Amino acid sequence: MGKTTKTRKPGRTTVLGRQATGVPSSLAYLAGLPIASSALVIGVLAWRAGQFSGIDPTLLGVGVVPIVASVVLYRKTRRQLSQLAAVGEAVGIASSGTPSETELLVDETVGPIGLAWNTLVQQKVLAGERGLGELHTGGVGSSGAVTVEALDGLPHAVCVLDSAGVVVVTNKATKTFVNAPEGELVGSELGSMLDESASEAIDDVLQGRVRRRNSVEIVREDQGSRQEVLRLTVSPIRGGGGIAAVVTIEDITRQRLAERSRHEFLAQATHELRTPLTNIRLYVDEAIESGDSNMSARLEALNVIANESLRLERIVGELLNISELEAGARVIEAGDMRMDQMLADLQSDYEALAQSRGIELSFELPPKIPVLRGDRDKVMSALQNLVGNAVKYTPNGGSVRVQVEDDAHELKIAVNDTGIGISQDEQDRVFEKFFRSGDERVSDIEGTGLGLAFAKQVAQLHGGDLSLDSELNRGSTFTLSLPKPKMAA
Repeated sequence: MGKTTKTRKPGRTTVLGRQATGVPSSLAYLAGLPIASSALVIGVLAWRAGQFSGIDPTLLGVGVVPIVASVVLYRKTRRQLSQLAAVGEAVGIASSGTPSETELLVDETVGPIGLAWNTLVQQKVLAGERGLGELHTGGVGSSGAVTVEALDGLPHAVCVLDSAGVVVVTNKATKTFVNAPEGELVGSELGSMLDESASEAIDDVLQGRVRRRNSVEIVREDQGSRQEVLRLTVSPIRGGGGIAAVVTIEDITRQRLAERSRHEFLAQATHELRTPLTNIRLYVDEAIESGDSNMSARLEALNVIANESLRLERIVGELLNISELEAGARVIEAGDMRMDQMLADLQSDYEALAQSRGIELSFELPPKIPVLRGDRDKVMSALQNLVGNAVKYTPNGGSVRVQVEDDAHELKIAVNDTGIGISQDEQDRVFEKFFRSGDERVSDIEGTGLGLAFAKQVAQLHGGDLSLDSELNRGSTFTLSLPKPKMAA
């Protein structure tokens, strides 16, 4: 950068270490020209009028006064406009990038406006340096300490970079995203510790190729060899007193998994809804064509239509139940729940289906089952999901056993089956909405992946829980726990 000169020349003002030629004098000339021209015309007319009228020439000095006044006004206006032009050029450069203090200072000889501008620039730079110093030191009770503590409270990584991409401030969460010891982050170049796409995103902002917020997604494997998705965002900072950008890194793996599961659900739900509708349409046509001449064919068609209608009703019911919870209608209609009667109804609902497949369905109940408080319909739907899944995923000839345990604080209902089981790596996801196992045997069985998610939420709404114990190819046990009402003192 050029050195600010102290020499003042007409029409040339040193601004930001370089000459701003022509602008001040041109503006002053344009502003003063009408005044000077008017005064000159007045003076000439006054002199000519005196010459022809015989007036004393000494009185013609009155015509000179406007000329003198215009010259004084012209010089003053030109000086003011020179100052404004210098500051205006400085403002223009300040808004086009991140200039240094030297670039923003104007020649102090332009007058008081230039002096005021220089004072403002120096105060701004000093404030920025003081703020950065406080962030580094983080003294007790200082604003820097408060800022660092606030950053440490965030779940995602935050790194403040200088113009060279070197970390000047960071938070504790950064060490979980960046492969470097916490003590070595400050003073290191962040881009060198990340992959190529992240490094390019940072460079694009620091080099001015991208002037707005820049984001990229990074896919990598965590320590458990599972894929995780990170979002890195680089935000430029203008005039930050040595700070050029702020980088944040957040884990969006769950968001991406939720999106993928939702897409899979839409495809699965479409298939599940289309199948019963197609069957209903086909068998309606068959029932119409059979007429009264073939009553056995008509009855068979009507029986299929009835079963497919129930299947369709179940699918739509699951969709409505989960949509209700998704919409935030997490409300239970509390009332007395006679669990003995509900379990008897549950056994009656699935006994015929189990017998048709050679599955032994048994209920092991204590002599007396307490009455609980809760939403009977929602709890019954949760139990139907558990027993229905057990029967559905148990091969022909297997067994499903429902056991009830009554302890001092809660009622536990365990549904055990000898079905295909669930692999260890999928057990953490079975309660996620829209999730279905990748086991080939599961893909051949109808389902939406909503039943267990709904049952889990129902249990939690009642202050209980739903847990899983499973072993692949040996079976599963789902245990629904519901709290017992507190006895009055």
